[in-house]
Amino acid sequence: SGGRASQAGAASAPPEPEDPHVRVTAAVQAGRHQEADALAATYEQAAGRAHGPASEQALHWSEVRADLAMFARDSARSCRIWLTVAETRLAAGQAPDSPGVEKAVDRAHHQWGQVRDKSRAQELGALLAQLRTRVPGRRPGALENVRKQLRELQATPF
Repeated sequence: SGGRASQAGAASAPPEPEDPHVRVTAAVQAGRHQEADALAATYEQAAGRAHGPASEQALHWSEVRADLAMFARDSARSCRIWLTVAETRLAAGQAPDSPGVEKAVDRAHHQWGQVRDKSRAQELGALLAQLRTRVPGRRPGALENVRKQLRELQATPF
């Protein structure tokens, strides 16, 4: 009967928690981008409650959401999330040349270049230009690139 008790104990042990990235990835691969984002947002909020909104755990899920927006071909949303990640990292005291801050600004810059809606591109570009004055990044001329593209957007009629 000792064998039965150990089997019963094993059966009631909680299962190993599934890596949440598995569910998010499955949703993306099935083309369910809104579901993937909703899952990631749930994990982001839980990490923010448990560890703080500027914690690496919460920011990781913010970065996942930025990538999910990119996969869903929503460059404006991806850009906006990357800008928020950069601002959050800076507000938490991370240096402008820290890898996490630079990565977020560089990714925001790249996604901004993919935005086709002129008004959204102008709005996000203005935010990116402000951020680039504090986080120039490692690519020479990144701030001037943003300013030049903003001038071109303003000169182009709808």
